[in-house]
Amino acid sequence: MFNKKVLMLMSGGVDSSVAAYLLKEQNYQVIGLHFKTVSDIVFSMIPEKKKVCCSPSDTQDALKIANKLDLDDFQIVDIKKEFKEKIINYFINTYKEGKTPNPCMLCNRFFKFGKALEIAHSYGADFVSSGHYLMKEYSEKYSTYVIKKGVDQYKDQSYFLSYIDRNTLPKLHFPLGNMYKVEIRDIAKKIGLSVANKPDSQELCFIPDNDYRRFLKEYGVNPEEGKVYDLEGNEIGTHTGYMNYTIGQRTGISYYKNANVKLHVYKILPQKNVLIVAPTEEMYSKELIVQNVNFFVDFKEIEGFCRVRKKSEEKPAVVKKTDDHTLKVNFKEPIFAVTPGQFATIYDESGVVLASGIININ
Repeated sequence: MFNKKVLMLMSGGVDSSVAAYLLKEQNYQVIGLHFKTVSDIVFSMIPEKKKVCCSPSDTQDALKIANKLDLDDFQIVDIKKEFKEKIINYFINTYKEGKTPNPCMLCNRFFKFGKALEIAHSYGADFVSSGHYLMKEYSEKYSTYVIKKGVDQYKDQSYFLSYIDRNTLPKLHFPLGNMYKVEIRDIAKKIGLSVANKPDSQELCFIPDNDYRRFLKEYGVNPEEGKVYDLEGNEIGTHTGYMNYTIGQRTGISYYKNANVKLHVYKILPQKNVLIVAPTEEMYSKELIVQNVNFFVDFKEIEGFCRVRKKSEEKPAVVKKTDDHTLKVNFKEPIFAVTPGQFATIYDESGVVLASGIININ
């Protein structure tokens, strides 16, 4: 009997390890793939504050799991050069523009579900699989393949995969979409995986200590002190360099006027190295523009739900397509601190991802 072949993204964590096990149990031929995004020496020079992916210990864990599960093959692929060009440079340049990047979105598009598909093709694999918590299915409603939220709302990763190419969906497989994290850890313990209690990755793989200010300085981005203005144009304080701030932030500003008023970063003017701040009530918006849109489903105007950052809830909105690459989102109720550079993801009422793109504001 012919067994389908799958290329399994192996991070060295519990989710991808159990996903590989489940695929083996379903009689797939499983080939493990582990990406190296940065040099191992980075992790010896800059210790992790919280768990990050792609560390030397992750590589060793992925290799151990591949051996324990007796995978059909296991490859460690060096993507450091391409990763710097597509992800690290994007990260740096977005901060230079006074915006806030989300590099994981692009990593998923270009590498985990981009380059991995090229590697899968070289193996003659039928699918690329991962340990992400989301579902892929063929939608009769939309007459196309879609991704949608996983059943575990606390682990759902549909937002982070909402920028992958829709054309890749027929070749993707997500074994954990219908499962809960507690089930995954239970399986890992039951079969004796060494990573059963391993913490989840939380920070960027190329900044182990999560100090992006230090990282930017290492790459020659040296912020200079600048001025802070209120909405009326009054100079009221100083900041340490515009790249050190994001929309909505309150900390890191020295005020010599209005020091006792609760103020947030309202706008960043990178060319002038200026911050404009505003009181909390001015930080709410009812609309935003989404650019460089990645469509999973074609539409002109829909009532759906929009999520504007990784740790926020989706909010009801009317979403209108203004051209092939742009959406205008009008929220039913104002939302706090819309942040240019972050990604907005559009869902329907059943949790299907309709589109995703980069936030801009009027």
